[in-house]
Amino acid sequence: LLKLLAGIYQPTKGSIKTKGKIVPFIELGVGFNPELTGRENVYLNGALLGFKDNQIEKKYKQIVEFAELEKFMDQKLKNYSSGMQVRLAFSVATKLADPDTLILDEVLAVGDEAFQRKCDDYFKQLKKDGRTVILVTHSMEAVQRFCDRAMLIHNGVVKSISSPGEIANQYTENNLIKSEKQSNSDHATGLSK
Repeated sequence: LLKLLAGIYQPTKGSIKTKGKIVPFIELGVGFNPELTGRENVYLNGALLGFKDNQIEKKYKQIVEFAELEKFMDQKLKNYSSGMQVRLAFSVATKLADPDTLILDEVLAVGDEAFQRKCDDYFKQLKKDGRTVILVTHSMEAVQRFCDRAMLIHNGVVKSISSPGEIANQYTENNLIKSEKQSNSDHATGLSK
């Protein structure tokens, strides 16, 4: 669904209408080259997003400060932890692209608590500015904290659209039932000698 919304895939039937600049943040490391430095990857990723060097240069300091990677920008990306890579990619996507709609797929589950708080503040500001964040997550706490509406999808089928609290309850209930069935199944198929 996210790749359809981002325009990566085209629907086989039906249509999707979007408005404004959409920035997908779906797969960690897409557009990054591990053999280049953090600095070089900012410019590479910016170019892939359609920005010229002078536009990237104007935002470079903000990108690096938000990612909190000032000391590491001249090191190769392959030496970064996955959390550092996510912080850099997120910073480029948000500080450079300035999205009307930001599409996120669980990629912010990494990073320390301080960086996650910084992202929380960023999401709150987007919401305050009337922008859209589409978040796919298994974290019902995140759904309830950030979302105005939520959708439960199972095996590609929309099961429910409701309030974040209602969807969180349904998700938790579904997983409890699934867990109980698995537990009962485990006992039924147990072996004894």
